[in-house]
Amino acid sequence: KRIVDELLLICGVIGSTATTSTSTSTSTNEGDDNDIVNDNNRELEKDQEEPEFIPVTDCLNWLQDLQRALRRDSDTYRPIGLLLGQWRVVSQKLLPLVVNCSYDSALVLTICKILVILTKPPAEEARRAGGLVLDVKSGKVDDGVIREQIILRDNAIAQSDLLMEYKKIFVRHPTHHYAFKSNHSTKASKEKQTQKSPKQQPGLFSIFTSLLATPLSKTGSSRTTTDHHTIELILHLFRNLLSISPLNTYGSSEKARESMALHRELIVLMKEEMVLDVLMVIGQEVERRENEGYNLLLMEILHHLLRSQDPTDVALSAKQTPPSTSVPVATPNNKANSKKGARKTIITTSTRHTTPASSASNSLRAQLQSERQRIQQTVSSRHSHFGGTLLLSKPGGRHSYVSASGYLSQHHYHHSDTKDGASTNNNTTASHTPTRRKNKKSAPFVGSGKSSSLHSRHGASLASSREMASPIVQRAKLALNEFCREFVGQCYGPVMKSLKNEFRRDSNRLEEGDRFIFFRIVWFFHQWWRFADRSGDDSFDDVGGGASGDGKNKEVLNSVNKGANEIDGGDKTAKGSAQNLIFTMDVFMFNLVFNSVDEFIERKKPTELAQTVSLYAEMIHMLQNMYVSKDPTERMMALGLMDRIFYAHEAMDRLPKLLSRWTPGTYSREYLCDLVECTHVTLKLLDANAERCKSALSDETDRKRPNDALERMNITASEFDQNAYFMRKFVSNQIVFMHIQLLSRYSVNSPHVNRHIAAYFIRLCKFKINKGDGDMDGFDDALGKNELATKTSTFEPMLYNIGMFTVMEKILNDTTIRDNEDFSSLLIFSSSFMKRFARAAEMNPMLYVEAMFKH
Repeated sequence: KRIVDELLLICGVIGSTATTSTSTSTSTNEGDDNDIVNDNNRELEKDQEEPEFIPVTDCLNWLQDLQRALRRDSDTYRPIGLLLGQWRVVSQKLLPLVVNCSYDSALVLTICKILVILTKPPAEEARRAGGLVLDVKSGKVDDGVIREQIILRDNAIAQSDLLMEYKKIFVRHPTHHYAFKSNHSTKASKEKQTQKSPKQQPGLFSIFTSLLATPLSKTGSSRTTTDHHTIELILHLFRNLLSISPLNTYGSSEKARESMALHRELIVLMKEEMVLDVLMVIGQEVERRENEGYNLLLMEILHHLLRSQDPTDVALSAKQTPPSTSVPVATPNNKANSKKGARKTIITTSTRHTTPASSASNSLRAQLQSERQRIQQTVSSRHSHFGGTLLLSKPGGRHSYVSASGYLSQHHYHHSDTKDGASTNNNTTASHTPTRRKNKKSAPFVGSGKSSSLHSRHGASLASSREMASPIVQRAKLALNEFCREFVGQCYGPVMKSLKNEFRRDSNRLEEGDRFIFFRIVWFFHQWWRFADRSGDDSFDDVGGGASGDGKNKEVLNSVNKGANEIDGGDKTAKGSAQNLIFTMDVFMFNLVFNSVDEFIERKKPTELAQTVSLYAEMIHMLQNMYVSKDPTERMMALGLMDRIFYAHEAMDRLPKLLSRWTPGTYSREYLCDLVECTHVTLKLLDANAERCKSALSDETDRKRPNDALERMNITASEFDQNAYFMRKFVSNQIVFMHIQLLSRYSVNSPHVNRHIAAYFIRLCKFKINKGDGDMDGFDDALGKNELATKTSTFEPMLYNIGMFTVMEKILNDTTIRDNEDFSSLLIFSSSFMKRFARAAEMNPMLYVEAMFKH
């Protein structure tokens, strides 16, 4: 009670609010003449009246007392912070003081210290308590423990809600309203307001950023300890505001959307208030001795700034073109086809319903009875959207309560089957059966699998159409795109070199999750750069080496290669050079990634491993771009990295290990997409380098005494047996099964992912398996087309299994993708593959039996 009384006293005597009119220059206490105002004038001046917070004489001392009280607050429960939140001290006392007393730097800094304490992230114990699941049904947990857990969880949720309220107060402060107007009218309206009102108040964020002008202007020994503390204080405030997010949404999509919208508004506000410009200034000079202590704090700010942002969407936002949907173009032919398809569906459905009435079979009678019962269930569960307690009768006298979650899960299952092209009639019974708990290995992927725009088709990502059309979303993406462009051009090199030095010397300033944060930042900028300034066509082929094949194989190959340049091998011109991204393309960076892969596999951390693999895939893409670059320095760096990663006696490559460790039900679809894309680019890169080395080395080259490092690397690459490497590392029934499982999500996968899978299968079909010595090949050439000659063997029979045929049948019978250009190569490959299997099975009927087994 004594602490509460002290807090009440402090918050009560800080100051008071008075209302002043901008149209008059007199105070509210200067006489009674100002109290007599016409009613019409009051209405006109109502919008111009602004609340003014007047501090007391010793306001600074009272604020310091409040700061000392908050420092004694419990870091886990924070009762004083929650109490101040209930009293609305921040919105009614502290922020008005900052706005009206912006001229007093000491006062604003003291308030900033209080705000940093109030907005700091929850403690680790509070975060764990917020996601705690209470065991109240089993009876194994004591009631006292459950009550304590409830108190901890409620306290953590209260802290999270209060932090979200603070973030909303900062973002939607009255001084920030101008930042959310349209782009073409923001500057004009701001100048108009300035001309009308000479006492126009600056933005809240601009007041805090103005405190950094003097400290940042000092360099070397002229920057004092107080200046360092001021810079760190302001940066910590921005870090805290960016890091605020709901502790647990409990499945509430509305709460998650509100949090994302608020975060985007904060990004737009930081762009308008020049906070991002301040970060650019610090990043440019982070290698200086006086700024080197801000590198990890800047890394945290970048991490929270780019949180939940898709680098592909950010990079493509500059084009300002609406995303294309998966619906085909409404041409007259398409309309006619769609009408025909609809008419066929109606006829099939009517036939399905009329057949049981005319048949006396027991199976058809049972099917009719199940359909009638299903119709009754649908009628009785009409109110299941509201999660009521309706009683539903089931066969055998069983009853169950209807819940909204069960209905939604059934509806989602039915919708996903229909969307993937499966027949609605065939899945009618399965869509209305209650969902059962599946085995871990029955579902090959974890998570929704639709979170990445790079690996998902347009319209299949998590961003809904309403969010895509929102103007604040577009403004936030444009702001981030401009920030990324300036950061990569001016700050990426110094910041990344400074951060790599911290990891190189294993600094004691590093925390446990800093490596994961560092990987995600590097991955974001690499992927953003790949789509931001992409130009040129891919000079590689999707499939290299192997036999040339017949005409049909070439047709399939050309179709697979068509459009593959959208993702691979961009940025070949001078404009698309690696620029500052080469600072994260050295041997140390690859070693850090590979060691992290080994560590995360050993410690079984799939989330961290997925982020590391995503970064490795982007680095392989960058290695390919450096290999074909016009800059000789970048080409030389690429050859040196390839020599260390692939051609060295102890190769650093971890891709074969990652492919062999994949298991169903453990990783997400995005993780597998990264593996497939990395495999595709790696094989293309090795094929291109092998052909280049053969042409670069002449017969007179002394392989034992190379003239320079380039000739040594060419000799090493030419001696590398690529066919043996592919056969030993990339060919197994487990890797084939992995590609088949990813291909089963063809309707969700982006077009280039489906093309990469088809390219891998074509490589298997064209890869020759050599048997015996070279003398045997001479005998076969002499025999010609004689039956005694040995036939060419490939890995194509590995694809003759029931899983592959199931996916091919689903693709070929899917009417929704037949007129879609994105699936043309996949359809051509599927039809060609099934024709080849039919010809092989006609010659050897045992293939039907072998297809039932995994091989």
